[in-house]
Amino acid sequence: MSHPAPTRHADTETDKRAALKLATAAAHKADVAESTRDNAIRFAAEQGASLREIAAGTGLSHMTVKRILERSESEA
Repeated sequence: MSHPAPTRHADTETDKRAALKLATAAAHKADVAESTRDNAIRFAAEQGASLREIAAGTGLSHMTVKRILERSESEA
């Protein structure tokens, strides 16, 4: 039994599905990494590190660190 020859459209759909799967996995991985980073920032603050010390250690601005900590407080 012969199968129909694949079309470029089928390849495009396969490529699109693969790209979407990759994007979904990358987004999930980024969410996990951000969550881990935010938990580490909260822990450092709880241990007495200043916003600027945390910022220097993470490469973020002190205002970003402040927003992360404020967001955590509002979610609690």
